[in-house]
Formats: sequence, C-alpha cells, structure tokens
Amino acid sequence: MNRYARYLFTVAALFNVIVAASLLLAWPQMQQLLQLAPAEGSNRLLVNLCGVLVLTFGYAYYMAGRDPVRYRPYIVLGVIGKMLVVATALPVLVTGRQGYLLGWLTMGDLIFAALFVDFLLKRSSPPGPILGRR
Repeated sequence: MNRYARYLFTVAALFNVIVAASLLLAWPQMQQLLQLAPAEGSNRLLVNLCGVLVLTFGYAYYMAGRDPVRYRPYIVLGVIGKMLVVATALPVLVTGRQGYLLGWLTMGDLIFAALFVDFLLKRSSPPGPILGRR
C-alpha cells in the first residue's frame, strides 16, 4: 500500500509542480499554448495566486505519499480540489470557447481525482491520530 501511495501521490505532486511552475514562471508561453486571454496587472495576480495554490496542493500530495494514513484528509481535499477544477473548466470546454489543450490538462485532474477516490475507497482509515489529533 505505501509503495502504491508513494508512487501515486508523488506523480500527482509532480503534476502540480509542473502546472504551478508553468503558471508562475512561464505564463506568456502557457497563455499562448493554451489560447488563454492576456492576464496583466491584477489579473496576473490572480494567475500567480492560482499557481501558488496549485503548488500548495502539490506539497499536500507529496506528504500524503509519505504517510497516507496521517495525511488522509489531504487526499480528500485533493479529490474536492481536482473535481472543482474539472467543474470550473468543463462549461468553457464544452461550449468550444477554449482550445483543446486546456481540456487535456483538465483531464489530468479528472484522472487523478478518480485515482484518489479509488485509493480512499480501497484503503479504509484506521483509528488513531490523524494530522496531530489524538
């Protein structure tokens, strides 16, 4: 179990790090590649905030991979976050107002959400301290 958890959540963490780095360090290229509207001024701040949040979730996945019992709540938050990404992007993608590459990127979140749910369902949470609770 720990081996699978380590692999799954490390890959998820790397996915998030790549997305965050793209938003924070290569925004002009990502904007063009994904056919996104320009983000300048305060709109650029929102892109940066998004990147920082994606990076934070990546760290949570890394921690879940190291100790999936203790950090199980992070996995639940990951499912919620990834499904919200899909729900937010889906209407734009379905109406065809966005390029197909953003759809593929969103599919990554959908796949990880499904894998996280599968992990949670197949591995029940044992009683004991979680995130420092006793």
